[in-house]
Amino acid sequence: MKDFVNYFIKHSVVTNWLMIVICLAGVFGLFNLQKRINPKMETNEIETDIPFPGASPLEVEEGIVIKVEEALRGIEGIEEIRSYANEGWAHINADINEDYPLDKAMEKIKNAVNAISSFPTDAEKPTVTHELQWNRAIMFTIYGEQDLLTTKQIVYEFRDALLETGKMSRTFMWGMPDREISIEVSPENLIRYKLTIDDISQAVRSSNINISSGSVLTEQEEILIRSYGRKYEAREFEEIEVTSSIDGKKIKLKDIATIEEKWPENRFIAEYNGHQTVYLNVMYNNNEDVVEIVEACERIAAEFEQKYAGLMKFNVTEKETENLEERINLLTQNGLLGLLLVVIALGIFLNVRLAFWVALGIPISMLGLYFILWLVGITINEMSLFGMILVIGILVDDGIIIGESIYSQYEKGKTGRDAAVAGTLDVLQPVAISIITTIVAFVPYFYFYGELGKHVWQIGAVVIICLAFSLIEAILILPAHIAHSKAIAKKKKSAESTEPTLREKFDARLNKFLYEDYKKFLAFVLNYRWTVACSTVAMILLIVGMFQGNHIRAQFFPEIEEPYVRISIEMPSGASADFASTVRHKVIKKATDFAKLKEEQTGINPIISHSSWKGGTNINVSLRLIEAEKRDYTINDFSDELAEYIGEVPEAENFHVGGMGFGGFPISVKFASQDYTQLHKAKDLMKAELRKIDGVKDIQDDTPLGSNEFIVSLKPNAKALGLSLGDVTRQLKQGFYGQEIMRLQKGRDEVKVWARFNEEDRVSVAQIENLKIRTPNGDYIPFKEIATYRIERGIKRIRRVDGYRSVRVYANLDYSKNDLQIILKDLNSDAIPRVLSQVEGVTQSSGGQSEEVGKMQKSMQTSMSIAVIIIFTILVFLLKSYLQSLLIIGLIPLGAVGAVLGHFILGYPVSILSFLGIVALAGIIINDSVVMVDRYNKLIKKGETVKDAVLEAGISRFRPIILTTLTTSIGLAPLILEQSVQGQFLIPMAVSVAFGLIFGTFITLLVLPSALYCISDFRKFFNGIANKTMDKPKLSRKELEPAYE
Repeated sequence: MKDFVNYFIKHSVVTNWLMIVICLAGVFGLFNLQKRINPKMETNEIETDIPFPGASPLEVEEGIVIKVEEALRGIEGIEEIRSYANEGWAHINADINEDYPLDKAMEKIKNAVNAISSFPTDAEKPTVTHELQWNRAIMFTIYGEQDLLTTKQIVYEFRDALLETGKMSRTFMWGMPDREISIEVSPENLIRYKLTIDDISQAVRSSNINISSGSVLTEQEEILIRSYGRKYEAREFEEIEVTSSIDGKKIKLKDIATIEEKWPENRFIAEYNGHQTVYLNVMYNNNEDVVEIVEACERIAAEFEQKYAGLMKFNVTEKETENLEERINLLTQNGLLGLLLVVIALGIFLNVRLAFWVALGIPISMLGLYFILWLVGITINEMSLFGMILVIGILVDDGIIIGESIYSQYEKGKTGRDAAVAGTLDVLQPVAISIITTIVAFVPYFYFYGELGKHVWQIGAVVIICLAFSLIEAILILPAHIAHSKAIAKKKKSAESTEPTLREKFDARLNKFLYEDYKKFLAFVLNYRWTVACSTVAMILLIVGMFQGNHIRAQFFPEIEEPYVRISIEMPSGASADFASTVRHKVIKKATDFAKLKEEQTGINPIISHSSWKGGTNINVSLRLIEAEKRDYTINDFSDELAEYIGEVPEAENFHVGGMGFGGFPISVKFASQDYTQLHKAKDLMKAELRKIDGVKDIQDDTPLGSNEFIVSLKPNAKALGLSLGDVTRQLKQGFYGQEIMRLQKGRDEVKVWARFNEEDRVSVAQIENLKIRTPNGDYIPFKEIATYRIERGIKRIRRVDGYRSVRVYANLDYSKNDLQIILKDLNSDAIPRVLSQVEGVTQSSGGQSEEVGKMQKSMQTSMSIAVIIIFTILVFLLKSYLQSLLIIGLIPLGAVGAVLGHFILGYPVSILSFLGIVALAGIIINDSVVMVDRYNKLIKKGETVKDAVLEAGISRFRPIILTTLTTSIGLAPLILEQSVQGQFLIPMAVSVAFGLIFGTFITLLVLPSALYCISDFRKFFNGIANKTMDKPKLSRKELEPAYE
């Protein structure tokens, strides 16, 4: 190894060329890296959708869902089947094992679904898909003074312009429904002309077609036989002749019905700041660059704003690259600031020129990283940037140790080249081992479970790649630069100058501190080493007690605030659009009134804009708030105050202000059973239990009631008249719900053609009672004479998991009032068993954050345990001692104590992001500890006594350890002080590393030497016992050390 290091130090041309290649490759990679918000991910879900128009969830479950579940049961590769029976359609999700080929699973599922031949006749063709990972790049709200039809045409024009750029391939719009052609006829006309809805439907289908009828081959050419009879405009339907299926008479459609192209009935209008609006999301997939997409969208939007000046607005409501741009800016600022602070810190302890060469490891390592990221297809995204910000503070650790070692060799009188070789070789093995162990510590990131695991592996990848380049730079490039520069050369003083230089003064003071103050204090600590050991254990017990006493909050997923407040209003199924809109405006009015009160208190209105739209039965209201820097309250505080101000919304089934926590709802309980009555009973009991717990809020479930259902039962005389239940309900459905005749492709729109009763003939239950039902022989009998009915609230949605009906109860938590872990413990030990004891045939499992946490913790325990074993093995190879290796591993939880105290001091809860910082901290602590223990062993090998070796090792490692702590902590300081939304992600990790490292410095400089001496005490004690009981030779402390030769 000496010849290898000496070669690069001797041949500086080769060394510089290596550096240039890394830098050029890095610049190339940087300019060719894709930028996106989230890492590229492939979903492991295969979705099956089957529309069943007009069917209730019970009909959908029985006619479709159960059949699909049975067909999929046992297919290789499927881990879980989740099904949803909704009003009018079925949705089945099959989760595929990550190790099983998706295309193979897709083929098997398609074959199984297509083989089902017993679907209801009204059910539409199944679609089986595996969706790509689509993410939103930008969202527009498009509105103006134009009518909706004109607005729709302008939106299509805008969308076409976006797609023509070639930067994007998918958009998603809402607030702009499809048009429909409605053929409406009165029941009286049907009776008068002896017609049925079926007669009208058949007439339209048979006359509204394009047909190819083969061809005629003449001597000269082939002539195709075709007829073009398809009609696309409502007025063209008027001349269609309808033939009675009873007496064969014909009549034109215009004489018995009104035909109109119109918007769908019961339409909810999306709004932005009170304007009717169309929302347009521009999406991007794994192969598209979000930054380029956003830039193209903003350019096109500006052109359209100018084109339709004063008529249409193209507002950017959400721009996802704001997060990315903010994080890139944060990385750049912290990188430059960290680099400057590193140079200053190194310059103080070493010298400015040496500091420059050591700090050069940051840009070289980062450029090497950019090339590898481009090579393997990793993008610039939130996770990779997160890793870059994290690793900046620890990139120069190995450079500091090698640079300080070379500097120390130079101070002993060696020349530049000899000092570079000797200094590098002196710490080469421990530095390489410490970097390798840090890399191993980040390997578990690749094996964490779930969605979080799919994200954080890129943090580990970035750190590992950076550290690898940092090691190359520190071992091959740095020593050569130091040797061939004036980095360690002392300035020559003039002959007449007798005054020491500033550097000499500082070095003298530092040496005085090391050899007098620190050495005395360390000797004192060694004399009371067992007191130090007991104090350390007491500190750990204190932290555990603070956790148990809830003085330190712990939650797996942190509370990450968004820049807007979400209001969710779940309306009863079947509520009219006008009624829902009235409730929407009532809630928005309350919110704006509350904002005015805030403005009176603070001088600024907190609400910038408000948007609202409806999805299913949920009304969604989004309030965009001013930036965090302009207010002294959090989004969560605002949400809680707003919810209290609005109060109850009696028209809604569920009402919620605020968002879902990162990773799902903190409290989520799932019940499963085949008995829906027992499930609902368990759900109600669970919600009652949650209401008793202080701090639990926004208690909801995923089984809201459906629309009121008109349930028909036939009287005995109906059968005598030849009527079946199907005959009666079909006639009711055709008239009141309507019969879809066909779908026309009119330009880019799909237009449905419906036949139904006139609107005024289907507005009351009395009209159903008096409706005349046609019998098979052509007579008409009032409905109330042949049937009875009852009205009941139906089911809106049925959720199933692996063949069982499932209900989920979920809630949010006010962490200032209660502790999540205590609540979950009480629920599992008391509340849930009490609920289950009151129902039959119901099982329970955790959901939301709890479910994710359980699986995540299991994967963490497995992967981290393997990593610790590997690290321990590496340390044993280096140190040749089980006890010393265990000692270094044991310092990791001690470093975590500092991280936890940092969270306590700053008031942050300990979360998964804090844990990710502790992993990085573990690598740094191992780094420092390995170098000190290696130095101690070398001194023992040279013949030093144990105490002298411990003292000398502490003194010799003091400067690099302090430098590592200062550079890393100072480099992370800007992150801890960050106030932006992105800072919420970064702060827990930065706090863990910075405070853990500060505490770790105390551990490495005081506790580690004491522990080494305690280990020597153990060896001395057991050697004494062996001497007395087994006649083993009595050895000195030094001779008992593994490094002694």
